[in-house]
Amino acid sequence: MLSWSTRRKLVYLGVVGVLVFAGLVLAGETLLTTTPTCFDGKQNGTETGIDCGGSCARICSGQTHDPVVLWARSFPNGSHTYNGSHTYTAAAYVENDNLNAGAKQVHYSFQLFDDANSLILEHDGMVDLPPLQTVPIIEPGIAVGNRTVARTLFAFSEVPVWYTVASTTTSALTVTNQELAPDGSRLSVTLANNTISDVRNLAVAAVLFDANGVALAASKSFISLLSHRSSTDVVFTWSPGIPNVVRAEITPLPSF
Repeated sequence: MLSWSTRRKLVYLGVVGVLVFAGLVLAGETLLTTTPTCFDGKQNGTETGIDCGGSCARICSGQTHDPVVLWARSFPNGSHTYNGSHTYTAAAYVENDNLNAGAKQVHYSFQLFDDANSLILEHDGMVDLPPLQTVPIIEPGIAVGNRTVARTLFAFSEVPVWYTVASTTTSALTVTNQELAPDGSRLSVTLANNTISDVRNLAVAAVLFDANGVALAASKSFISLLSHRSSTDVVFTWSPGIPNVVRAEITPLPSF
C-alpha cells in the first residue's frame, strides 16, 4: 500500500505529464497548421472556391461571364506593304460583362478569309482584358501576300481567368479635343491622366465608324509613361480616302 506522500508525488507527476502532453499537442498543431492563402490549392479561409472568391483576387469561374465578341473586321492598309505583301489591320470589339474584373494574357486568334471563304491565315496573340465593358483588340500589319481579305473571325483559344481589378485608373483617363481630318486619314486627341499615380505601358485604341455603326478603320498607339495629373496628344493615321466617317471611338487600355 502506497504512502500518502508517494501518492501525492504520483499525482503531481500525473498533472505535470498531462500538461507536458497538452503542450506537445498544441505545439504540433501550431507547426502543422498553416495560414490559409490564395495559392495553396485548397478551399479554406474566406474562399468560396479553391483559391478563389472571398478575400482572393481571383474570381471563381461560376461567378464570371465569358467575353462576347461583338464584331471582327480587317482593314487594308492601303499602300503599306511588308516585303512586297499587302498588309491588313485586324480588329475586334469584345464585351466584358464582369464588373471591376480583368483577365491577363488571354490567348486569341484572328482568322482571315478571302472572297471564296478560303482561309488566308490565322494570326495568334495574347491580350489583357481590362475592367472595361467594351475592349478593342487590334492587330496591325498582318501580311496576306497578294490575296484580299473578305471576312474575319475572332475567337479566344482559352477561357479567361478573371481577377478583381479596381477600375479607378481606367475611369480617370479622359479623352478630349478630337480632331478628325475630312478624308479620315488623321485623328488627333488629347489624353489626360487625372489620377495621383503615373500610368505606364498604356495602349490607346482608335476605331472609325460610319453612320450605321460599321467599323471603317482601326489603329492603336502606345504610351510608355503618362505622368500623374498630366496630358499628352495622341495621333492616329490611316491612308487617305476612308469614306463616310462620322465618329471615332478612342479607348485607353491601361495595364493592370
